[in-house]
Amino acid sequence: MTADRRTVPSAPPLVLSADLWQRIARGTPDPGTLGLLRTARTGRNLLLLRALHEKLHGEPGWRAAVTLLAEVRRHSPALFGRHLADPAAGAVLAEAVRTALPGSVPALAAVAGHRADLPFRLDAHAHGGGLVLPGLGRARVGAGPATVRRERGADATVVLAPGARIEVPDPPGRPAPGWEPVPRIHLSTGGATLAVRLDPHALPHPGTGRHGPGEPDRWRGRLAAAWELLVTRHPERATAVGATVRAVAPLGAQAYAPGARRPWRSASFSDAFGLVALAPQDDPAELAAALVHETQHSLLYALQDLTRLLDAPPGARGRAPWSDRPRPPSALLQGVCAFLVTAGFWRTEAARGNRAATTPYERSLHIARTAAGELARGDWLTAHGRLLLDAVHDVLAEWDGTDT
Repeated sequence: MTADRRTVPSAPPLVLSADLWQRIARGTPDPGTLGLLRTARTGRNLLLLRALHEKLHGEPGWRAAVTLLAEVRRHSPALFGRHLADPAAGAVLAEAVRTALPGSVPALAAVAGHRADLPFRLDAHAHGGGLVLPGLGRARVGAGPATVRRERGADATVVLAPGARIEVPDPPGRPAPGWEPVPRIHLSTGGATLAVRLDPHALPHPGTGRHGPGEPDRWRGRLAAAWELLVTRHPERATAVGATVRAVAPLGAQAYAPGARRPWRSASFSDAFGLVALAPQDDPAELAAALVHETQHSLLYALQDLTRLLDAPPGARGRAPWSDRPRPPSALLQGVCAFLVTAGFWRTEAARGNRAATTPYERSLHIARTAAGELARGDWLTAHGRLLLDAVHDVLAEWDGTDT
């Protein structure tokens, strides 16, 4: 018997409007572009889930987790879409692909079942501080095997471990014995909203972990002041931040990434679209600038889910004005775009009379301009990458014309 071989038509080239490149370069994407980028990231996470299923489908623990995710998708497709777009989903799935192990995927599936109010029983594994249910909180159980279970019609999901039975309340932000909820912060200014969770479990690096007494309230105050400044003085940038940032990982004042020479002030992550790590900053403008900067990183990560921007040979490096080490073209491109929008933020602040804005504006502008020149010389960009860099140069030329 001869196999039926059918020709699969090649996909047409992706056409993105010239306006999209301008809006991305300026850090002010419209709602349509923001929706497109979020859809691109959701699609990436679905592909990660599919890749994991092809490797792990024979394992009983995996089968139970993916069966629950499929049931959530049938029962509540909108909830499933939000769940897959969440930064926690991207981080968990990417780590599982890297290790070829289920990792925290059963816990991620349990969160979906909890939110959809579906019955389930999943085996998971607790580590040092307990069992983290991504985006919900942590059950204080000892390291080792645990079971997460929700009965039909029950009011709570239950975490079972040797010597422990902990109820995850609904809503999960309500405290309960043995349960550490992830605080939620909802801010509204002039009809514009920022809804994030303050997630101390999002990062494994030093400087994150449990909240100290009163720390959620202090973060709520910092973010409220930064959000009010964004909405009232930078409304288009507020739109991008509000539509993108879903979780804030608080950093200690001296938190270091592995191998870093300087403490983090802020960070974003290629796998976790919408997660921003922030060191405590009590100046609203400084914190707002950090939100703008890291949001741009997230948007660019999602854009690269949609289309390739670079075609650089392995080992390619260029001079990065923010680092004492040569950096790969991907880091240069991220730096160009993130420092350009940061410069734009401080440029507006200076125009509105903020006397402290001139120095960070000039520094960010210098970094963006220098890194853009390095990229242009490197010949590492695809056709779409060149369109983005052209849009960056348009912004720089416009500023040169109005600043003189």
